[in-house]
Amino acid sequence: MTPGTGPSLVVDVRAWGASGQAVAGRPRRDLSARIAGLLAEGDVDGVYDSRSAVAAAVALGAVAAGWSREDYAAALRSVAHVPGSAGEWVERPARRARRRSPADQERRIATTWRRAVERWHAHPPAVDRPSLGLELAEIRHAMDLHPGMWGGQAGMGNRAVMEALLGIAERAGRLDPTASIRQIAEHTTVTDSTVDRAVDRLVELGWVRINAGAGFVLAGEEAPDGGRAGRALARQLHLLIPAALPAGVDPDTLANPATGELPALRPTSAGVHDVFTWRGLGGVAGTLYARLDPRQPVAVGLLAARSGFARGTVRTHLRRLAEHGLAVATGGGWVRGAGDLDQVAGELGVAGTLAQREERHEVQRARYTAYMTMFANRRGWRQQRGLYRPAGQQRLDMPVQRSGGPLVVPIQAA
Repeated sequence: MTPGTGPSLVVDVRAWGASGQAVAGRPRRDLSARIAGLLAEGDVDGVYDSRSAVAAAVALGAVAAGWSREDYAAALRSVAHVPGSAGEWVERPARRARRRSPADQERRIATTWRRAVERWHAHPPAVDRPSLGLELAEIRHAMDLHPGMWGGQAGMGNRAVMEALLGIAERAGRLDPTASIRQIAEHTTVTDSTVDRAVDRLVELGWVRINAGAGFVLAGEEAPDGGRAGRALARQLHLLIPAALPAGVDPDTLANPATGELPALRPTSAGVHDVFTWRGLGGVAGTLYARLDPRQPVAVGLLAARSGFARGTVRTHLRRLAEHGLAVATGGGWVRGAGDLDQVAGELGVAGTLAQREERHEVQRARYTAYMTMFANRRGWRQQRGLYRPAGQQRLDMPVQRSGGPLVVPIQAA
């Protein structure tokens, strides 16, 4: 019997991976450009830790492309003669009178393939833009049906980070993009520390899963002194819907009484502006402003139901928006005002806050990369074997977190 078939619709993933068959329902196609490059040339960018990791990445790409294990093995053997390729380890030449036996080759290929099938079933990626759009729409719909999870200051930060991650995933074309805390913060009005705490909360709630942690690797050609350039790796965050969500609210309570549309009001990027930083009107005001429509009035009760904030909180921040012309009360509710955000930011003294934060992040990234590159080149066997030979003795100073000055890497003469 074919693995995964029979009276039960539950797929035995391990048995399917051991069988070597292509995943059911996956039409066979060519490998993506990135995976094809890994197969033919290997890890030229220094992203992976070993050749086995490269072979595993190629196996996962082959599973997603609808290949079988035989197709994967044939592809590895076709590039086994190319130095540095993903298949170099399959039929490598004799080294110190040791050669990989055919049985060992088959065993390693079978193990790598089975693990790739299990990983693909554990969190299958969206393979095209339409599928990705449907996945993101399902996540947003689940978020809309649980507005109580996004109320309060913590909930507001969680929602801001989720919206930022959804936007990053959409631009990256995948549900598991890589993003650092600073990169996420640059798509919100909250601070880095708030983003850090919000990610931890979202992981605990089940909206986000960390597939791979942050790290630092050396990549590229060696310099004359034996050093190599460094590359920082951000965390890989997988967006999903929690397995155990409480019962959602009645959709009728979220529908606009005037139009009956659901959802008619979604947060937009308009709420990411200097005005809505913590020294300005704040994130709650930004959340409400992003939900207001310039033409269709929205009642306070509907805004409260959609956002998860109490009605009193919504009224307070709507009045603050109205003081600066960013919201207008009408007979049927509130609409977005015609006030200029840049002008309001100047009046509040917060103009340029987000741009200054991006500049500070650039300095921090440069300091961190310089420090970790020097540290990674000086550690372990590279220095012990004399492969790293700097012109002078370099002193490592841990980079500071906040600095507007130029990047300086201190060097102490020998």
